[in-house]
Amino acid sequence: MKYCCWVWTALAVLALAACGVEAAPAGDAAPGMGAPAPSPLPADAPTAPAGYRVAVDDILQLTVWGEPAIQGVYLSVTTQGTIDAPVVGSVPAQGRTVDEIKNEIARRFVEMDYLRNPVVQLTIYQLHKMKVRVLGQVQRPGLQTMRDGDTVDQAVAEAGGFLPDTAGLAKATITRVGVAEPIPVDLDAYYREGDMSANIRLKDGDTIYIPEDSDNRFFVMGYVQQPRAFPYKRTTTATEAVSQAGGAVPRGSLKNTVVIRKPKDGQPGERVPVDVAKVMRTGDRSGDIRLEPGDVVFVPETKALDLGKIGQVLGALANASYLSRIGFF
Repeated sequence: MKYCCWVWTALAVLALAACGVEAAPAGDAAPGMGAPAPSPLPADAPTAPAGYRVAVDDILQLTVWGEPAIQGVYLSVTTQGTIDAPVVGSVPAQGRTVDEIKNEIARRFVEMDYLRNPVVQLTIYQLHKMKVRVLGQVQRPGLQTMRDGDTVDQAVAEAGGFLPDTAGLAKATITRVGVAEPIPVDLDAYYREGDMSANIRLKDGDTIYIPEDSDNRFFVMGYVQQPRAFPYKRTTTATEAVSQAGGAVPRGSLKNTVVIRKPKDGQPGERVPVDVAKVMRTGDRSGDIRLEPGDVVFVPETKALDLGKIGQVLGALANASYLSRIGFF
């Protein structure tokens, strides 16, 4: 009888060996019969960049082969930068790679004499969400939720994009935690010229600021309905500028409109007469001119040009603080 039992046992072992299954020594955690399969990662599980280092609020998934109680266990990285793994307890995680954390967990199993040959599987289940502020000349300024590895253009897109008429893209900045000075980011070079060096990767807590482009404007002054500053466009003409300002008031003389160009490189300012009334009446644009950034379209009160007032405007163009005082900035 004992001989028969021995024979059947030997045959069972041979059958298992033929199937490629090895019996693990006591206390080992090698894959074998009776060990639940690890929980699969979701289809949309994140793919971390090569060499990614774990951050606070990341969620890891831990499986130890042969340990039914440690199958697909979720481990959240705490604000202290640690995870609380079953059996081994608190493990430093922040700033380390997944492999480094996995190796420490396996080492602790051995040191605690809990498992002799632990087979540990550790993966990233969910990456932390970065918080980035996008402020200034964008459609929806405020706090944006981003992913690790996202760049400036993605954050701007999340904010609805920049305001094309007022955004000072060339003077954008990023304020970063631990960095004393704002980081200049020439988004104009990125969007208009494809300069990828300006599209830097973001960090948690960054603030992107796109200022208003106070230089890229023109002004309509004098006897118009809405005298003020307007966003500059390359195609805008003097007549269109007057129209944007609501046209002339009854006392305004469109015929004697003057475009006043600010001084450049020590040269005196320029006065260019434009008969806006004729352009509007006839549709003949040959007498119209395209504006340049900083131009002032001046509509006088009477049919006779008041050179004194025009001289005052030219002087004001050399002193930007004047325009600021009268509410143009």
